Amino acid sequence: MKRDTRPGAQTNHFRNGSETNQLVEGLALGCGSDLVRFIARRLRSVADARDLAHEAYVRLLRVKRKDLIRDPQAYLYRIAANILYEFELKRKADAVGLTRCAQYEFVDADSGYPERDVEALLARKRIEAVLSQLSPRCRAVVVLYRRDGLSYKEISTQIGISTSMVKKYLARGLRHCREHLAELR
Repeated sequence: MKRDTRPGAQTNHFRNGSETNQLVEGLALGCGSDLVRFIARRLRSVADARDLAHEAYVRLLRVKRKDLIRDPQAYLYRIAANILYEFELKRKADAVGLTRCAQYEFVDADSGYPERDVEALLARKRIEAVLSQLSPRCRAVVVLYRRDGLSYKEISTQIGISTSMVKKYLARGLRHCREHLAELR
């Protein structure tokens, strides 16, 4: 018997009825590291790439009619490309928000003391650098909580994660900031 070698053809046998989650398992086993590399080439961060690849699998699991997907591997990569686009939008929004926040602080600074202005600018740059080390979701949670003053529930609704995950991301992010920004206290 001749084997079908088309991309995604090896996962077609996972499409029947109760075995739909095996489709995702098969894709994860078959192209998991390739997907992470695909994402990492665009992000230049393996840690963020793993987070985004995980999100792609979660979104694929949420698809109700997996039997309608003709090429599951191509569909997974399309999901990943959409997540990359959303990630870049969030990254830009975070950068704009932090810059805007820092500009307000800069305007409020006492202009009679230029050394304070320089210190404020250096502190802002340091905070931006430390926040950029966090995963996208962790960074978003910290920024939404600290800068925008949103509640756990509001953050969970906005990002699409549970409130317990908001608490975990916030704890992780604040711990990271405390460890790396101790010199600013």
